Amino acid sequence: MSKPNQQKFALVDCNNFYASCERVFDPKLAREPIVVLSNNDGCVIARSNEAKSLGIKMGTPYYQVKDLIIDKSVVVKSSNYPLYGDMSSRVMKVISQYSPVQEVYSIDESFIDLTGFTINLNTHMQALKNQVKSWTGIPVCVGMGSTKARAKLANRIAKIYPKFNGVFDIDSLPNDRFKKLLNSVEVAEIWGIGHKSAQKLEQIGINTAYDFYKADIGIIETLLGVNGKRIYRELYGHSCLAIEEIPPARKQIVSSRSFGLDLSDFDEINQALTSLTRRAVSKLNSQSLATTSMSVFIYTNPFKKNTPCINLSKTIGMSAPINDEGLLIPLCSKLLKQIYEPGYKFYKGGVMLGNLTPDKNQQDLFAVGQNRTELKKHPYGNTLRYASELGNDRWLPRAEFQSNRFTTCWGELLIV
Repeated sequence: MSKPNQQKFALVDCNNFYASCERVFDPKLAREPIVVLSNNDGCVIARSNEAKSLGIKMGTPYYQVKDLIIDKSVVVKSSNYPLYGDMSSRVMKVISQYSPVQEVYSIDESFIDLTGFTINLNTHMQALKNQVKSWTGIPVCVGMGSTKARAKLANRIAKIYPKFNGVFDIDSLPNDRFKKLLNSVEVAEIWGIGHKSAQKLEQIGINTAYDFYKADIGIIETLLGVNGKRIYRELYGHSCLAIEEIPPARKQIVSSRSFGLDLSDFDEINQALTSLTRRAVSKLNSQSLATTSMSVFIYTNPFKKNTPCINLSKTIGMSAPINDEGLLIPLCSKLLKQIYEPGYKFYKGGVMLGNLTPDKNQQDLFAVGQNRTELKKHPYGNTLRYASELGNDRWLPRAEFQSNRFTTCWGELLIV
């Protein structure tokens, strides 16, 4: 039983989320090794446990493990972000029923605050785990602790050891076993310690989470600053990182993509960037934001041998915040014309909307002509497309192994 007023957090993490989403709509894959590939089917970005046991590493280029995948009959899937995003929303909605305070930390992770609960927390979290699985088909594990950092470590244990049945409270460990656990965790795997920070720590002999735990707090603060100090204190059970119920306001929105084929034709590149601008503006409006700067960029493949790496970009500021696609899409084409150079093969491009502010329905002072607000409200407004969006679609990413968008597209619903 949890004591009233004792700080307690839980981290609910989906198991092999992308692979699990694929299994929901194809139960035959339940015990099959699965890998999910990044945009353009480039690298491995998700693996089922069966694929992990074959030695397939995260981030490995697909071509490097293609022979192994064929030899071991590994199921390959192209990333399907509309499906994953919708399944994430369903999972998070179920989780929200188990605490009034929730932070959606990532597409497959959520912190909830269990402080003050007087019920049996293990039973409560087992019920959460079972309901998520029953309602969405997605398996999850739950880690509990007096801080978010400890809850993250607890989740790791819940996933590794079947005896805990997917739920583990790290505060239940005696101190000697807690230290032994820390000694089995590399310092880079501590929540909040990134790759560069881990390198700094390893240079002075701090290689494990236990080394970090027993180090002098002054050294940690000198190397990693106040954030490192907070993580250090979190491991000792002092809560320094509160649940963020309201995500911090975004400072910029980036919409970029590696093209399906290298592009040299202006119209093809313009089609790609126009589509990416529309997506960026959609995100802008969904969060009730407006932008005061826009950047457009294209570049050639930096990994191609014997070819120059060309990086072209242009940024412009606005006289007032705007979020109107009728202004931003034409502006994207104008900026692209200013930076485009013929004769090169560009493999990636995108747009960035910066200096974001809350939308106050302001319009650029130079915007004249048709009322864009009325256009958005037109019954056919959401089907209108700019001429620059029409073309051969050669820019679209390769997705040779993509499954259907079972929950977000009427034409791709599951047929039983």
